Amino acid sequence: MQAETIYGIHPVLEVLQAERRQVEKLLVAVRRSGAGVRRITALAAQRGIPVSQVEPRELRHLLGHDQHQGVVALVRPLGYEGFDAAVTTLTQTPGPHTWLLLDGVTDVGNFATLIRSAVAFGVEVIALPRHHSVGLTPVVAKRSAGAVEKVSVVQVGNVARALESLKQAGCWVYGTAAHTGSNVGQVRWPERLVLIIGSEGRGMRRLVRERCDEWIRIPMSSGVDSLNAAVAGSIVLSHIWAHRAAALTDG
Repeated sequence: MQAETIYGIHPVLEVLQAERRQVEKLLVAVRRSGAGVRRITALAAQRGIPVSQVEPRELRHLLGHDQHQGVVALVRPLGYEGFDAAVTTLTQTPGPHTWLLLDGVTDVGNFATLIRSAVAFGVEVIALPRHHSVGLTPVVAKRSAGAVEKVSVVQVGNVARALESLKQAGCWVYGTAAHTGSNVGQVRWPERLVLIIGSEGRGMRRLVRERCDEWIRIPMSSGVDSLNAAVAGSIVLSHIWAHRAAALTDG
């Protein structure tokens, strides 16, 4: 299996700290120093990962650009976790659970932002359709600032069937809408839920929409019809997180 390149100080640090996948080698530009680089090389030494000092032009040749901050990791590709195993963990683990399902999101920037928001607001699993969807790539790892190393990502062949399985596991399914549904700030979120964010253009597919138990909307000032997938998803996830934090405080 061909190694992928992860570059930039923060993404490489996240890969090393997460220990979710094998790092085959580190390339560090000569004369590059600083706290981040020292931390990276120290972690590599602890894990027995070889480190090579190279000229910056070699990194440019490898990546095709200079946006590497002097550090590149050659890593095993980050694989998808199994859907059935993730559902089993959901059913066997007490406490609140949040899944984020992206129905046809194809923009890498939106995906990367949603990954960061998912990690920030306690999402355990991000589910993606197997086809016509963004996927896990080195660019996503870079643009998520390494957050992709901290959340499970699964692929599903049939989204509607996957939602039925999640409902059987006790999840409520929420979809976002522009002008209908409950105000996001007034929702009493259940312990187990799936939040669905539709594609940037057409939104959710019909069979997916039909599986939603509840619809929620984000109040906006007049003149703004909608938000993009990343912004909308991030706002809703922050509300879920705040609701649960308040419940813990009250409890």
